[in-house]
Amino acid sequence: MTGGHLMMFVPATTLTIGGLFVGMAIPIWHVARFAVSHLKKRGAILEDAKDLIPLAAGIGYGGLATATTSGVIGFATGAITWLGNSAGSLAMWGATGGHSTLAARSNAASLTGMGNLVLLLITVAILGAWKAIPQTARPHMRQGIVSGALLGLSATLGGAFAAFVIPVANSWGSSLVGSIA
Repeated sequence: MTGGHLMMFVPATTLTIGGLFVGMAIPIWHVARFAVSHLKKRGAILEDAKDLIPLAAGIGYGGLATATTSGVIGFATGAITWLGNSAGSLAMWGATGGHSTLAARSNAASLTGMGNLVLLLITVAILGAWKAIPQTARPHMRQGIVSGALLGLSATLGGAFAAFVIPVANSWGSSLVGSIA
Protein backbone atom coordinates (compact mmCIF):
# COMPACT_ATOMS: atom_id res chain seq x y z
CA MET A 1 0.00 0.00 0.00
CA THR A 2 1.37 3.35 -1.02
CA GLY A 3 -0.54 6.46 -0.01
CA GLY A 4 -3.68 4.41 0.53
CA HIS A 5 -3.53 2.91 -2.96
CA LEU A 6 -2.59 -0.61 -3.94
CA MET A 7 -0.17 -0.44 -6.87
CA MET A 8 0.56 -3.23 -9.31
CA PHE A 9 3.99 -3.04 -10.84
CA VAL A 10 5.71 -5.35 -13.27
CA PRO A 11 9.33 -4.32 -13.68
CA ALA A 12 9.54 -5.59 -17.29
CA THR A 13 10.29 -2.14 -18.71
CA THR A 14 13.45 -3.10 -20.55
CA LEU A 15 13.29 -4.27 -24.12
CA THR A 16 15.76 -6.93 -25.22
CA ILE A 17 16.84 -7.57 -28.79
CA GLY A 18 14.48 -10.57 -28.73
CA GLY A 19 11.56 -8.35 -27.73
CA LEU A 20 12.56 -5.85 -30.40
CA PHE A 21 12.47 -8.69 -32.93
CA VAL A 22 8.90 -9.64 -31.95
CA GLY A 23 7.74 -6.01 -31.93
CA MET A 24 9.18 -5.40 -35.40
CA ALA A 25 8.21 -8.79 -36.85
CA ILE A 26 4.47 -8.21 -36.39
CA PRO A 27 4.13 -5.10 -38.60
CA ILE A 28 6.76 -6.37 -41.05
CA TRP A 29 4.73 -9.57 -41.50
CA HIS A 30 1.54 -7.65 -42.23
CA VAL A 31 3.13 -5.01 -44.46
CA ALA A 32 5.05 -7.64 -46.45
CA ARG A 33 1.87 -9.67 -47.04
CA PHE A 34 0.05 -6.49 -48.04
CA ALA A 35 2.83 -5.37 -50.39
CA VAL A 36 3.22 -8.74 -52.11
CA SER A 37 -0.53 -9.12 -52.57
CA HIS A 38 -0.58 -5.75 -54.37
CA LEU A 39 2.30 -6.33 -56.80
CA LYS A 40 -0.16 -7.09 -59.59
CA LYS A 41 -3.11 -5.00 -58.42
CA ARG A 42 -1.41 -1.69 -57.70
CA GLY A 43 -4.63 0.26 -58.29
CA ALA A 44 -6.17 -1.26 -55.15
CA ILE A 45 -3.35 -0.22 -52.81
CA LEU A 46 -5.02 2.95 -51.52
CA GLU A 47 -8.42 1.27 -51.23
CA ASP A 48 -7.01 -1.77 -49.41
CA ALA A 49 -4.67 0.25 -47.16
CA LYS A 50 -7.59 0.65 -44.77
CA ASP A 51 -6.98 -2.99 -43.81
CA LEU A 52 -3.78 -1.86 -42.05
CA ILE A 53 -5.59 0.75 -39.90
CA PRO A 54 -6.44 -1.66 -37.02
CA LEU A 55 -2.78 -2.72 -36.85
CA ALA A 56 -1.59 0.91 -36.82
CA ALA A 57 -4.21 1.88 -34.21
CA GLY A 58 -3.13 -1.02 -32.01
CA ILE A 59 0.53 -0.02 -32.34
CA GLY A 60 -0.33 3.54 -31.34
CA TYR A 61 -2.33 2.44 -28.31
CA GLY A 62 0.28 -0.12 -27.23
CA GLY A 63 3.05 2.46 -27.57
CA LEU A 64 1.18 4.94 -25.41
CA ALA A 65 0.28 2.26 -22.87
CA THR A 66 3.97 1.56 -22.21
CA ALA A 67 4.25 5.02 -20.68
CA THR A 68 2.31 3.89 -17.60
CA THR A 69 3.94 1.41 -15.23
CA SER A 70 1.21 0.90 -12.67
CA GLY A 71 -2.28 -0.49 -12.54
CA VAL A 72 -3.86 -3.05 -14.81
CA ILE A 73 -2.62 -1.39 -18.02
CA GLY A 74 0.94 -1.14 -16.69
CA PHE A 75 0.75 -4.76 -15.55
CA ALA A 76 -0.48 -5.83 -19.01
CA THR A 77 2.26 -3.97 -20.88
CA GLY A 78 4.85 -5.38 -18.46
CA ALA A 79 3.54 -8.89 -19.09
CA ILE A 80 3.57 -8.30 -22.87
CA THR A 81 7.16 -7.04 -22.62
CA TRP A 82 8.25 -10.01 -20.52
CA LEU A 83 6.55 -12.51 -22.87
CA GLY A 84 7.82 -10.70 -25.99
CA ASN A 85 11.38 -10.60 -24.67
CA SER A 86 11.18 -14.31 -23.80
CA ALA A 87 9.59 -15.45 -27.08
CA GLY A 88 11.91 -13.26 -29.13
CA SER A 89 14.97 -14.50 -27.29
CA LEU A 90 13.92 -18.09 -27.88
CA ALA A 91 13.27 -17.39 -31.57
CA MET A 92 16.59 -15.58 -32.01
CA TRP A 93 18.53 -18.30 -30.22
CA GLY A 94 16.73 -21.06 -32.15
CA ALA A 95 17.03 -19.39 -35.57
CA THR A 96 20.48 -17.82 -35.34
CA GLY A 97 22.11 -19.22 -32.22
CA GLY A 98 22.79 -15.64 -31.16
CA HIS A 99 22.34 -14.02 -27.79
CA SER A 100 19.41 -11.66 -27.47
CA THR A 101 19.38 -10.65 -23.84
CA LEU A 102 21.26 -7.40 -24.43
CA ALA A 103 18.95 -4.54 -23.48
CA ALA A 104 18.07 -2.52 -26.56
CA ARG A 105 16.53 0.38 -24.64
CA SER A 106 14.48 1.27 -21.59
CA ASN A 107 11.80 3.96 -21.75
CA ALA A 108 12.30 6.74 -19.21
CA ALA A 109 9.30 8.88 -20.27
CA SER A 110 6.06 8.32 -18.43
CA LEU A 111 2.54 9.64 -18.29
CA THR A 112 1.55 11.99 -15.50
CA GLY A 113 -1.74 11.50 -13.70
CA MET A 114 -3.31 13.75 -16.32
CA GLY A 115 -1.79 11.69 -19.15
CA ASN A 116 -3.05 8.52 -17.49
CA LEU A 117 -6.53 10.07 -17.66
CA VAL A 118 -6.18 10.35 -21.45
CA LEU A 119 -4.87 6.77 -21.71
CA LEU A 120 -7.78 5.50 -19.63
CA LEU A 121 -10.31 7.42 -21.75
CA ILE A 122 -8.78 5.93 -24.92
CA THR A 123 -9.01 2.49 -23.28
CA VAL A 124 -12.69 3.07 -22.51
CA ALA A 125 -13.29 4.14 -26.13
CA ILE A 126 -11.57 1.00 -27.48
CA LEU A 127 -13.48 -1.28 -25.12
CA GLY A 128 -16.75 0.48 -25.92
CA ALA A 129 -16.21 0.19 -29.66
CA TRP A 130 -14.79 -3.37 -29.58
CA LYS A 131 -18.00 -5.11 -30.68
CA ALA A 132 -18.39 -2.65 -33.57
CA ILE A 133 -14.88 -3.42 -34.84
CA PRO A 134 -15.17 -5.98 -37.64
CA GLN A 135 -14.35 -9.52 -36.51
CA THR A 136 -11.53 -9.75 -39.07
CA ALA A 137 -9.89 -6.55 -37.80
CA ARG A 138 -9.75 -7.50 -34.11
CA PRO A 139 -6.76 -9.87 -34.36
CA HIS A 140 -4.81 -7.18 -36.23
CA MET A 141 -5.58 -4.66 -33.52
CA ARG A 142 -4.54 -7.09 -30.76
CA GLN A 143 -1.30 -7.86 -32.63
CA GLY A 144 -0.73 -4.12 -33.06
CA ILE A 145 -1.15 -3.57 -29.32
CA VAL A 146 1.49 -6.24 -28.62
CA SER A 147 3.82 -4.71 -31.21
CA GLY A 148 3.25 -1.19 -29.88
CA ALA A 149 3.85 -2.26 -26.29
CA LEU A 150 7.18 -3.72 -27.32
CA LEU A 151 8.19 -0.98 -29.76
CA GLY A 152 7.13 1.67 -27.24
CA LEU A 153 10.36 0.79 -25.45
CA SER A 154 12.47 0.92 -28.62
CA ALA A 155 14.66 3.85 -29.54
CA THR A 156 12.62 4.76 -32.62
CA LEU A 157 8.95 4.46 -31.66
CA GLY A 158 9.65 4.89 -27.95
CA GLY A 159 11.78 7.95 -28.65
CA ALA A 160 9.07 9.47 -30.83
CA PHE A 161 6.44 8.74 -28.18
CA ALA A 162 8.68 10.19 -25.44
CA ALA A 163 9.33 13.33 -27.48
CA PHE A 164 5.86 13.97 -28.89
CA VAL A 165 2.98 11.67 -27.91
CA ILE A 166 3.50 11.40 -24.15
CA PRO A 167 3.86 15.19 -23.65
CA VAL A 168 0.74 15.74 -25.79
CA ALA A 169 -1.25 13.17 -23.77
CA ASN A 170 -0.06 14.80 -20.53
CA SER A 171 -1.01 18.24 -21.87
CA TRP A 172 -4.45 17.08 -23.08
CA GLY A 173 -5.10 15.53 -19.70
CA SER A 174 -4.14 18.79 -17.98
CA SER A 175 -6.44 20.70 -20.32
CA LEU A 176 -9.30 18.30 -19.64
CA VAL A 177 -8.90 18.56 -15.90
CA GLY A 178 -8.51 22.34 -16.06
CA SER A 179 -11.57 22.87 -18.25
CA ILE A 180 -13.91 20.36 -16.59
CA ALA A 181 -12.92 20.24 -12.93
